[in-house]
This record gives sequence, C-alpha cells and structure tokens, in this order.
Amino acid sequence: MGQQNLEIFYDIESDMLEIFLGEPTDCHFNEIDDDLFEGREEGTDKLIGFKIFNFKKRGITEGVKINLPANIKIEGVL
Repeated sequence: MGQQNLEIFYDIESDMLEIFLGEPTDCHFNEIDDDLFEGREEGTDKLIGFKIFNFKKRGITEGVKINLPANIKIEGVL
C-alpha cells in the first residue's frame, strides 16, 4: 500500500468538517448518525471519508475527539 494522507477541511460558513483518507475521489455519502456521514468510493464502496455537519455547534472548543464508527489503520514510514 502506498502512502496515504489524511486530509481535513473545515468550512466555517457551513460549520462542516470533512475528513478524507487519501485524495478525495468520487464518492457517495450515507448518514450514519445525526449530522455524521460516511463517504464510500463509487464502484468499490471503500470507506474514504467522513462529513460532520454542525461541527462547532456540538460545543467543541478545545481539542477534537470524535468516535467514528470505523476501524482505521494509518501507517507511516519514518
């Protein structure tokens, strides 16, 4: 497996946080909890990211710890 980046984007106007595992690709999102969506790659259904709506409205002011319903293994080479 090649190197994969964790890409995180926050849109302050829509209060939405996006997290992608690797480069964002064509995908579909399914709601898995209130305002929490998982993105799956078209064709393979591989988990590639998450969208969290109303992120700051959740009362998060310091640090971020969100339990996502997925097992994610991130490997790196030093």
